[in-house]
Amino acid sequence: MSFLEIRNVDKFYGAMQALAGVSLSIPKGSFVTLLGPSGSGKTTLLKILAGFEGVSGGEILHSGRDITDLKPEKRNFGLVFQGYALFPHMSVFDNVAYPLKVRRKTRDEIAARVAAILDLVHLGALSRRKPHELSGGQQQRVALARALVFEPDLLLLDEPMSALDKKLRVELQDQLRDIHHRLGTTFINVTHDQEEAMHMSDMIAVMNHGRIEQFDTAHRLYRRPNSRFVADFVGKSNIFDGVTQSRGAAAEFVADGFRLSLPREAKAVSEIVIRPEDIRIARADCAGGAAGDIRLEGTVAASTYSGDRALYSIALPGGRTLLTYGSAREGALEPGVPVAVAFDTKDCILLH
Repeated sequence: MSFLEIRNVDKFYGAMQALAGVSLSIPKGSFVTLLGPSGSGKTTLLKILAGFEGVSGGEILHSGRDITDLKPEKRNFGLVFQGYALFPHMSVFDNVAYPLKVRRKTRDEIAARVAAILDLVHLGALSRRKPHELSGGQQQRVALARALVFEPDLLLLDEPMSALDKKLRVELQDQLRDIHHRLGTTFINVTHDQEEAMHMSDMIAVMNHGRIEQFDTAHRLYRRPNSRFVADFVGKSNIFDGVTQSRGAAAEFVADGFRLSLPREAKAVSEIVIRPEDIRIARADCAGGAAGDIRLEGTVAASTYSGDRALYSIALPGGRTLLTYGSAREGALEPGVPVAVAFDTKDCILLH
């Protein structure tokens, strides 16, 4: 029995279907992220889990108990909003203490729990400040402390870091992951940020048009996507369309510009995916050049310099482009430079 079981949940807003047969099994103590573009249904699912929205079909079980129609205040779930939702007239201490006061805890118990959770989020020295006296990252940590102070069964996070700058987001991601490890509370996070999802999560549910495309670890989503959408949405990718042709007992994938021998069991491959880091690049006039099972020639169309490396967009014959990383030790190659790119069959991801 899973800690949280979402079974065939549908959600309609009039004629518009926001969720279609969503099913997830979430283990206790895990960090799960709902990842997808705007309109994919991830926030709708979070609201349903919180009890703010009802379902049009399906059910939700918590430790075997049906909570589908249970009111939000009866679920014992914590929620961290995108906009913090702190009480501006209250101090940090009083903001965090509020859920305990509502639950009629004693003064001593409130003082002890608030002190402990503020220390956990490194805000113990700021307990008397008001929200307007804090930075955005500090306000977010106050919201996190308030959602955790009453020891919820589940913590729901609604894009809590979207308003923060990149450096602060990374710092808060590390802190959030550390807090999760220390408390062991089950976390469900909503985001459209792939890096955030992959950095923090045990499991990621990739959503698209109200459905779960794939529920898996970050590594398997990246290296073993089960659909074109997942391959394209999670990380950077090069996707080649083609056809599978039989060659006796073997098979061959035929794309524009190259042929690829397939494993014996691969009989219906419609696309292959190759990640930019699996492609080697060299100047066309470089001795030895780029070596691999598949070798293509093109020219640099554009480059993005990142200090440690450069991301190249390579224009290939026929009009398509290819993304690849290359060393930027001597600077990035200029647009128009002829190059050779190569990759190996074993690095290709097959989509059926």
